[in-house]
Amino acid sequence: MNVNQQKTYKDWIKFLSPDEIKFNLISASIYITAYDNLITTVIDKIREFYIEGFDENGYIINDDYKIQVKELYKKDVVIASLLWLENNNAITSEEVERVKIFKNHRNEIAHELTKILTDSDYRVKTEYIDEIKNILFKIHKWWFIEFEMSVNPELGNLNIEELDFNEVLLLPMLPVNYMLNIINDEIKKRE
Repeated sequence: MNVNQQKTYKDWIKFLSPDEIKFNLISASIYITAYDNLITTVIDKIREFYIEGFDENGYIINDDYKIQVKELYKKDVVIASLLWLENNNAITSEEVERVKIFKNHRNEIAHELTKILTDSDYRVKTEYIDEIKNILFKIHKWWFIEFEMSVNPELGNLNIEELDFNEVLLLPMLPVNYMLNIINDEIKKRE
């Protein structure tokens, strides 16, 4: 068999395996959901921070949101929001770059799912899901320390060093942790 024949054979084996199709579909859906959870958190938390009130049309967002967030990167509110978090020391520039990579992979999955299901050279990079979870955790922790603790008198007296943030952030992290457990279980079945 030449190289092209071997590639075609591997592609067919991948596509004709129900377990492989199931794994790739589960991986793709979990990846996209985890990524979207991260992005929703990034955008919504910052936007909520700039809410001044509401009227019959919905929330009233302070004009500072446009200046302090959206102006950071006019083409993409996700990147602008990530840069705002970086400027406020919630995440690093390296983490901003990682999220850009996650975004590209998310788009690849969403727009080329058939390739992931049928081409033996392509797969969902499930290892990114753990990185997404870690960045999401870091962002939730930063918001809790910087804002929730400072505005809630009951939380303001807590010693940060004594807090178990896995417990404190259990609820907002629950969906991603649950999905990560599912994908890790699926990977273990394949070993």
